[in-house]
Amino acid sequence: MPIYCSRAIAFAALVGFAVAATPAAANGPKQDRAQYPSIWQGLYGGVHLGASSSDHDDGLVAGVQIGYNWQSNYFVYGLEGDLSLAEGSVDWLASVRGRAGYLLDPRLLAYATLGFGFANAGDTESDLVFGLGLEGRINPTTTLRLEYLSYGDLDINVVRAAINFKLGGR
Repeated sequence: MPIYCSRAIAFAALVGFAVAATPAAANGPKQDRAQYPSIWQGLYGGVHLGASSSDHDDGLVAGVQIGYNWQSNYFVYGLEGDLSLAEGSVDWLASVRGRAGYLLDPRLLAYATLGFGFANAGDTESDLVFGLGLEGRINPTTTLRLEYLSYGDLDINVVRAAINFKLGGR
């Protein structure tokens, strides 16, 4: 699949997810934004599964992530690291990124991410990695997410779904 087609599919998936989630957020209980509970703050870890696309081939990716969020009313920001095993010409991917997002609803976070990415396809290379995502809280300790990551000049794009679990106290 050409890289431009993969990027278009990734963008369409994120837009579709956002459009589907917006009515739920808009019709949710009215709440004063100054009173948003700090349910997003803390240490989390999880697993992800998705698809990658590069100039050479497409493949599956699967891996783990760990991060920490801070919350200030309806803004959430944090740091995250991840490691993915891949198939095809890319053996593995990793990144260390900052995340910053806005709560569309106390349970729905839209975010952007930026950091350093690493990929091994015979030799290990690094570049900036950036992306967008939506993450929804399904209970006090679990979230689901859909995100798109682009590994800049490495011409690797990833769309993945993840489940995260809050580690430590609630």
